[in-house]
Amino acid sequence: MNKKMIMAAFAASTALSIVNANAADGTVIFNGEIIDQACTVDIGSNNTMTVDLGRVARTSFQNTGDESSSTKFTIRLINCPASVSAAQVKFDGANDPMNTDLLAITQTGMQANGVAIKLMTADKAQLGLNQVNSYAYPLSPTMDNNLDFYAAYKSTQASVVAGPANAVANFTINYN
Repeated sequence: MNKKMIMAAFAASTALSIVNANAADGTVIFNGEIIDQACTVDIGSNNTMTVDLGRVARTSFQNTGDESSSTKFTIRLINCPASVSAAQVKFDGANDPMNTDLLAITQTGMQANGVAIKLMTADKAQLGLNQVNSYAYPLSPTMDNNLDFYAAYKSTQASVVAGPANAVANFTINYN
């Protein structure tokens, strides 16, 4: 009986020492708010927008990293409540396997290869994909708010293959 009690005490002290080995090195406090009303997104029917990047010659891409001219597009927010003063936009989509900061071309079997889509803020700084970006657009409750962005093709390989170069991204507005 004594051996069983000694073994139980040993097991308990071992379990307690394992718990102590996982002691915290710090604390993270999460703050935020779920707001009752947000701005209305006004980009077209079914909240879908098409951005035409044009027809770009394959020979425009001589080296990895070459870019086409950029195309401006605007997400319009209307009827913003006075409780929000700025917005950040997160674009989600398929990452290009060669450069995960870029939006991958939709795979159809006949698509262009060696190229992806670069998304940029109003000042043409590159936006990361699938992450909240630090660029904040100021908002006004008394007027339409135009959030300008740019998109361009960017080569991800030295050799680009011609074909349709379409992609899809969803976006989420985060309010400050």
